[in-house]
Amino acid sequence: MSVEWSSRRERGNGLWIAFMRILALRGGRRLARLCLYPAIAWFLLVTRKEQRSVREFLGRARSRPPRWRDVARTYWNFAAVTLDRTYLLAGRNDLLDIRIHNPDPLLELHSQGQGAILLGAHIGSFFAMRALARQRVGLDIHILFYPEHNARITRAFAALDPDLARRCIPLGSPDVLMQLSDRIENGSFVAALSDRVAPSDTHVLDLPFLGKPARFATGVTQAALVLGCPVLFYAGIYRGGNHYDLYLEQLCTGERVKRADREQAVNLLTRKYVACLEHYARDAPDNWFNFYDYWAH
Repeated sequence: MSVEWSSRRERGNGLWIAFMRILALRGGRRLARLCLYPAIAWFLLVTRKEQRSVREFLGRARSRPPRWRDVARTYWNFAAVTLDRTYLLAGRNDLLDIRIHNPDPLLELHSQGQGAILLGAHIGSFFAMRALARQRVGLDIHILFYPEHNARITRAFAALDPDLARRCIPLGSPDVLMQLSDRIENGSFVAALSDRVAPSDTHVLDLPFLGKPARFATGVTQAALVLGCPVLFYAGIYRGGNHYDLYLEQLCTGERVKRADREQAVNLLTRKYVACLEHYARDAPDNWFNFYDYWAH
């Protein structure tokens, strides 16, 4: 997988982001969604390179040549999901219909006081998981992320939830493994998006994805095997309107792996993750929000 995403300039005006946040909370979801149309039209005009990448992905995921409306639908879904993040962070889950599939493995771990790592991707809504946390008292979800990427919109959304900063673990910090261990030992869940490789990632695997090798970072999976904690895949797929489907699948139960067996275990766990990712990418290709050449090295 390409590291091109890490050097992309953040698009979007800070004043427009602030305006949309205020409009969403004070004007309502219906009015805010109407204002997405000019923003999407602008992005469709100025992001020719990104559209080529979206077309390539859609062609592989759908096994047919993509049409212009397929690309436009991807842009619309991205904008709608970004808008709904406002409501999820502001605690307005009542505006969204989020159906949760197979939550039992996660809820069972929570009832036992056992933390876990949640591996997601840039497909659908990363923050749809908040719906589950709101429903289950004491379910604490932390986030592994790169704070320097899309910093403008990250700051805007952080203003909606002052507690968000406490639950964020910056990737690249020297004590990231220690912070991860502390959260897991305290029974918290730590979510990470594992479908992108950063320039600083030294542990990667090339694996088939939609018929072509792509590069996947394995740092988080290695950490899970070192700590001996369970790993679950999750995806919050946007289905249109205010409907989301949140899917959970257990990838491993949390056995500690000896150093001599770790490379093979990392390979197996990453393959399971990629298999889940490919399944949901084919199921909802218009939820794929990696707007760059995913297969470039």
